[in-house]
Amino acid sequence: MTLHGLEGKYEVVRPLGEGGMGVVYLAIQKPIDRKVAIKSIAPYLARDPSIRERFAAEAAVLARLNHPNIVTLYDYIEGENALYLVMEYVEGQSLSELLRGGPLPIELVRKYFSQVLEAFSYAHEQGVVHRDIKPANIMVTAEGRVKILDFGVARLLQTDHSLTRTGMRLGTLMYMSPEQIRGEKNIDHRSDIYSLGVVLYEALVGRPPYPLNISEFDLSLKIVQEPIFDLSRPPAGIPARLLEVILRATEKQPDYRYASCAEFLRSFEEAFKEEVSATFSSTQVYSGSGSGSPSKKASKNSKWLWIGALIGLVAGGGAFWWLALREPPSSPALSENTDTTGKAVSTLPPQKDTIQKSSPAAALQDKPASQHKRPSKESSSFTSAPIRETIPSKPAGKAVIQTEIQNFKEGSLIHPKAKGMLMIRNIGNADASPAVIAIHFLNKKGGVEYTDTLRFEQIKAGESMTRSIQARVNGIKSLRVEVLFPRP
Repeated sequence: MTLHGLEGKYEVVRPLGEGGMGVVYLAIQKPIDRKVAIKSIAPYLARDPSIRERFAAEAAVLARLNHPNIVTLYDYIEGENALYLVMEYVEGQSLSELLRGGPLPIELVRKYFSQVLEAFSYAHEQGVVHRDIKPANIMVTAEGRVKILDFGVARLLQTDHSLTRTGMRLGTLMYMSPEQIRGEKNIDHRSDIYSLGVVLYEALVGRPPYPLNISEFDLSLKIVQEPIFDLSRPPAGIPARLLEVILRATEKQPDYRYASCAEFLRSFEEAFKEEVSATFSSTQVYSGSGSGSPSKKASKNSKWLWIGALIGLVAGGGAFWWLALREPPSSPALSENTDTTGKAVSTLPPQKDTIQKSSPAAALQDKPASQHKRPSKESSSFTSAPIRETIPSKPAGKAVIQTEIQNFKEGSLIHPKAKGMLMIRNIGNADASPAVIAIHFLNKKGGVEYTDTLRFEQIKAGESMTRSIQARVNGIKSLRVEVLFPRP
């Protein structure tokens, strides 16, 4: 089989696939006996003069992309009523094929998606935006190397919207950004970031975020108006920090997303590091004040714990009988409350609450204690604040509930209702049965608009959990969380 205009140069072996833009063939480049993939652009597109003009300019840019995770464009060829892209041939499976068996193991998601983000970070730095990201355009070789297909090809269709025929968008609509759905002209790299967030969700869950059996119109409405998943019922089995990363990447407004794929990659990797290293227990909690790294603080705390243990052993004999005859006076255990500034508010002794405004696009940052500060309004970080308490020892049988507000978004004209995530941990050495937590939603003057109450039958010692929170009224600018029970 031969293609018109390629006779003598390429020998076509077989078709590899077919889509709205044309057919992809496996071919042999005869002079050097190299396997290549040839995308033959559909004739109705190839006959359009504006498409042909843009094709040449775009192909010249794409040919300069040189990255191990991006398929190399070898050549572009113009023939009579024909356009061809000659590309590197990748032997492997597409991500869409891999996902037919369900969600990928989380370590494979980390391995593959890190490569994906590195590729897009490079391409965006070169000024190239993909515009048609989907699992079918992400190839994985037998060695686990990721290759991104079809960079820049979707841009060829933007010259004339009449060329977007019925059915052409069905394969890619699920992964389009809201601004693409709205038909905005100035589509930039943040549109790719949204699409990558959708792909990450599908890789972890094993299915697209929205139903497949709905109309194109209904799907478009969901993409523009609804979050990628129900915040009150987050997908089971996915670490909370990864869900936060997905939510940040798939914000409806581009200004609220990651500013770059490099930032996206940093948050993605940090989420995995936290899952491995941060099993929330009292021995891992460190103070947010003072100098030194968490590891140094843990070392100092361990030294004092050993000294205390030795003193306790020496005095233990006499203290045992005294304690048996007389119950010691209760000492106030710390039950920590939090607000959206990331500052701890202790319930005993009472003190004045500290409330600050929170920027819509900013959230608390994960930093070492010596560097922690409230992010500036321009900050695009979307990570959570560390725990700010060192408890070297606790009385036996005490439940200590600690809360942390993450990913808080204040109300705005675009998103009238504020939302966020609440991390809850029992860092004590006894179960909390039951536990009651109040969430106060505050207006711009610091007044309480309304309060939600969370009730738990039991929070076991060392257990941690997350709950999504969302305002029921508009005008919310900050949150304050109060642990009502167990009381200190």
